[in-house]
Amino acid sequence: FEQMKKIFLGLSILLIIGLFGAGWFFSGVTYEAGLNPEFDDQEDVGVAEDRVIIESISNKTISLNVEEEKWGVLLEDGIYGVLGENGSAVVSTIISLEGDIITREVLQFSGQLEVGERVASSPLLKIDNGKYSILGTSDYEGIDQNGKYTPKSVSNTDFEYIEYESDLGMFPAYLTTNGDTGVVIFVHGFRGAFERDFTAMLRAPDFENLGFRSLIISYRNDANSPKDPSGLYQYGVTEWIDLDNAIKYVEDNINPEKIILWGTSGGGGPITSWLEKNPESNRVDGIILEAGLISFWESVEVNGKARYPFIPELFFPYIKLFTEIRYGIDFDTMDFRDALVESEVPVLFFHGDDDEWVPVEMTDYIAANRRTNFTYIRMANVGHVTSWNADPERYLFEIGKFIESLN
Repeated sequence: FEQMKKIFLGLSILLIIGLFGAGWFFSGVTYEAGLNPEFDDQEDVGVAEDRVIIESISNKTISLNVEEEKWGVLLEDGIYGVLGENGSAVVSTIISLEGDIITREVLQFSGQLEVGERVASSPLLKIDNGKYSILGTSDYEGIDQNGKYTPKSVSNTDFEYIEYESDLGMFPAYLTTNGDTGVVIFVHGFRGAFERDFTAMLRAPDFENLGFRSLIISYRNDANSPKDPSGLYQYGVTEWIDLDNAIKYVEDNINPEKIILWGTSGGGGPITSWLEKNPESNRVDGIILEAGLISFWESVEVNGKARYPFIPELFFPYIKLFTEIRYGIDFDTMDFRDALVESEVPVLFFHGDDDEWVPVEMTDYIAANRRTNFTYIRMANVGHVTSWNADPERYLFEIGKFIESLN
């Protein structure tokens, strides 16, 4: 009996040590990958390049050996760029998928692609008079003479550089110059920057055609911007203050007929947090979300399950609690789903059902529970922030229809 007690005690101690070690490790991963603004080692947090090799090429098709495709777009429906060392292609319809070999229709070749060459993928495209251009290629670098991305260099949209004041200091932004109906305030996603908000810069001319200027903002924890006093990304808990002051800048300096908020991915947090703090506000006329992150922990879980599939489902609440205690945060305060459900501000929400960063189930919940003024465009076999790629014509049609509905 004494021997059994010792064995039981030993096993209990090992279990406690194991649980503590596991909690320490996974809370550390959560902190570094998701909460630490200074973390810059992206290799192991879901943005490593996929391994894609050209299997064969014809005049109208390309076959790719997708050896590993964890976070890319080449298995998803839509129009995407394929980038090689000396050439590129724009691909569209999936013709076949057999094992790791996917064959897609080619809309346009540029330069020279070689069989056996390793290639990358990109969703960053624009269309001019039927011609496709892939951002970052030799014929469409997208940068100005100072090496910066701007609305002018990316989409030939005139702009001015402005600053708005928030409680932590001054924040830079791009403001496009043409449009007499309203202003769209673009809030970029996780670890983004206003100078790299390609979604905003690519959509700016579309909004200009609808009579809207674009204000592409920075906010706390961006590079070269004031840092949050907590030293952490807050996913809307404090970032909403900067958005509120950006809205105030527009009200005081432009006073447009309409203000629309646009949130891309992690930009959904500041916007929906702002809604939570201003539930009766009539200061904005509409909200557009592209794969908007409304509850940070939901994203932690979906990413954790993708990278560590061996973790039991029941273990995630333990990781959540351990992280909260270790770093002094409360993930529940980063959940703004109910604020969006209860708001009456009209919302247009694009989301792909193959999103590996922001779970589509989060948006499904909002759509199922919100009664009015909610337009949900759920795209099949489409990933993160690639709804435009899936169907450019429909995407712009839905935006135009939504804006018209605000009248």
